[in-house]
Amino acid sequence: MSIEKFGTAGDVQELLAVRDHIEALVEQANAKQANLPKADFLDRGDAFQLHLEVPGIDQADLEIAVEDGELLVAGLREPPLFDGRMLFAERGVGPFQRSFALPSPVNKDLATAHLAGGVLTVTLPKLVES
Repeated sequence: MSIEKFGTAGDVQELLAVRDHIEALVEQANAKQANLPKADFLDRGDAFQLHLEVPGIDQADLEIAVEDGELLVAGLREPPLFDGRMLFAERGVGPFQRSFALPSPVNKDLATAHLAGGVLTVTLPKLVES
């Protein structure tokens, strides 16, 4: 009886390549998530309200729109200006966009947005059906 040797080294290399590819995809996804501001989306009964953390972002660098049943918020977080050397950075920089599905129609004409203390508050009154 003879023992045949199979190409297990090649199989291991293929598995390692798949693992490396998966790790690269996870890193890309995490990098995109790091730049997304955290949000709370509330139903206040007569209106929907979004609270979005955008510290250090000027109101002029934010865009808000209601389209196709979604609330869209886009912005640009500029890198901090400083003299010296960055020791570490946890806050993402660059453009970001978040979208939130609206559970029911809203009255865009009565919508308000307010930026204070690094939190954007968008209030969208629900459309009153007659």
